[in-house]
Amino acid sequence: MRKMDSARVISFDLDGTVTDISFVDSVWLEGIPRLYALKNRVSLEDAKREVRKEYDKVGREKLEWYDLSYWIKKFGLSASTEEVLRSFEDKIRVFEEVPRALKELKRRGFKLIIVTNARREFVDMELAQLEIRDYFEHVFSSTSDFGLVKKATDLYEKVCAACEIFPSEMVHVGDDRYFDFEVPKKLGIRAFYLDRTGSQQGEFVVHNLEEFSKKLFFER
Repeated sequence: MRKMDSARVISFDLDGTVTDISFVDSVWLEGIPRLYALKNRVSLEDAKREVRKEYDKVGREKLEWYDLSYWIKKFGLSASTEEVLRSFEDKIRVFEEVPRALKELKRRGFKLIIVTNARREFVDMELAQLEIRDYFEHVFSSTSDFGLVKKATDLYEKVCAACEIFPSEMVHVGDDRYFDFEVPKKLGIRAFYLDRTGSQQGEFVVHNLEEFSKKLFFER
């Protein structure tokens, strides 16, 4: 493996990497369909099918996909974004190993940041519920802060500029193989794919953040 001596900043995706996806899945796959079902007087199952169909028409590479207010308005729902988010805040959880891994990485002298596609209202609520916010020097919402999705290197270029580092000085880890692994690699960022299912193997595949941390230390 290549040495990691130049790495100064470690960047983490949020949902599915640091936090469990139960919260965001509940918002999108339960909360919005329930409101849709009530408004249109259809079954919850029918509502889920119709809502998912509309999500898929937009696709995850567009900003609207992540914008809760856009979907509330599109479906004509009588709820605010905060009301929808608050109704599922009990689902916000951090993966068990995350605090230990963050503490160790911080102790080793890395600067830690978050780079997520999630909009600011999701990010702020999640981090407000957890005791990990102080580990991160910066928290970037690509969609809210830059009006970009992590589908191209320009987002990562802007993050590096904001952190005043070269791409070679950043390591990124996340659970989306394209957004968090293939895209940052194109810019020269050292990227790791987080596969919590354990089905994938490889030099740049990790299965939890403690394993990720150990790989970094081994490389150094």
